[in-house]
Amino acid sequence: MTATINTFKQHLLAGQQQIGGWTLSGSATVAEAMAFIGYDYLVVDLEHSPASIHDTTPLLRAIEQTETAPVIRMPGHDPVAIKQVLDQGGMTLYFPFVESVVEAEAIVQASLYPPVGKRGFAKMHRASRYTTRVDYPDAANRQVCLIPQLETPEALELAVEIGSLAGIDAVFIGPGDLSVSMGYPGQVNHPEVRALITQCVARCRDAGIPVGTVLPTPEDVRWAFETGFSFVSIANDLANLLGTCRTHLQAARQK
Repeated sequence: MTATINTFKQHLLAGQQQIGGWTLSGSATVAEAMAFIGYDYLVVDLEHSPASIHDTTPLLRAIEQTETAPVIRMPGHDPVAIKQVLDQGGMTLYFPFVESVVEAEAIVQASLYPPVGKRGFAKMHRASRYTTRVDYPDAANRQVCLIPQLETPEALELAVEIGSLAGIDAVFIGPGDLSVSMGYPGQVNHPEVRALITQCVARCRDAGIPVGTVLPTPEDVRWAFETGFSFVSIANDLANLLGTCRTHLQAARQK
């Protein structure tokens, strides 16, 4: 299946809760296998993984043959990298460590074609299906979905302001970096971390802004949806792989 419609954005705008996976391995085979099991979306991580901008096309090809929507976590805010991922066919992009409205505005400018933004234009690339998709220049701005990650208490305070910007479709709360910035490294379920997250989600929901995150267990995901999150990923491929391997190894060693 060749993706030309952003189903993740469609479901987001319709108010549907979505459950995602997350791949850190950089493996197209793992991404393909995960996409076939029925996640609503699958995040391809380019920030904390061996994958690079040049790996985006094979990873997208692996996911796009399934019903799962691909989401790309960018390595940063570089306008050239943003253009390259969009030209390869990425449609929903996460942006790590957005700390200000100015940074979010710059992301919008780099991601959308004029007159809304300043994304560089080319006719020949994978997103336009190598010019065979004649509607791409008109459809691109409607299909692109931009999601800043808020990962410090200061950024969470700006969640409504950032999420209300034209061109921003949702915000993402990064619980790992948030826990570190609050002095509880890796304790994403610490009461103080959860309290700050809950307050932020409530403000965003009151403002009509969808909020997403990633959490380690299905129980955490259920808590997130009860709290008001719109889209949540469960752990990641390496964590799930190692967890299962560790369980099997411990069981096999029991006497």
